[in-house]
Amino acid sequence: MEQHQHYQSLQDQAYNALRSKIIYAELRPGTRLSAIGLEKETGIGRTPIRESFVRLREQELVETRPKSGTYVSKISMEHAENACFLREKLERSVLIKCCSAATPEQKHRLEQILAESESLDHSETRRFFDLDNLFHETCFEIAGRHMLWNWMKSVNTHFERYNWLRMVSQDLDWEPIRRQHRRILEAIKSGDTDAASYLAEIHLHLMPEEQGPVIALHPDYFELPKDSAI
Repeated sequence: MEQHQHYQSLQDQAYNALRSKIIYAELRPGTRLSAIGLEKETGIGRTPIRESFVRLREQELVETRPKSGTYVSKISMEHAENACFLREKLERSVLIKCCSAATPEQKHRLEQILAESESLDHSETRRFFDLDNLFHETCFEIAGRHMLWNWMKSVNTHFERYNWLRMVSQDLDWEPIRRQHRRILEAIKSGDTDAASYLAEIHLHLMPEEQGPVIALHPDYFELPKDSAI
């Protein structure tokens, strides 16, 4: 049992390290992943690394080409847009539930996350991005839907990758995101379900408006729908 847990831990380490590098664009689309090279780099055995490739392939973060190898996949904008649509629908119900379910301690936790986010400067993009996700994840926890958040992470990868490029590809003004988070928190504090529902809808609607410039800056990162006008 102990040996199995150790092996599982190594597989998780390999998976989490590679997933993070892909999400944060440290590994570009088209990069070939070598189990031998990654073994030398990480000190993790080839077998858990190869098995982490299976999990990454299930999330469409990598693709296997016959007689060639495993490569980092492109970002599918069709999948990213569908994930954005799904998340918007889920978050509306989650935020409405938060309005009635959030305890004073949980509201304080959201306040702490938002306060740290508001204190960051533009040299701390990675931390801002992570706090943005943490704010929403905490709302799912408050609503008793953390299992849905974990499931959503497995289908949300293209959206996450797009969001990171959006964050770093332009001089993105963080203030609209911060203001919307502040308004979401105020709606939760006051129990205003109408405001929470409205904010869940508009918070993710920046994506269609901003994807053109992001794709133009990184055309090699994206796989566009065949009927795309971009």
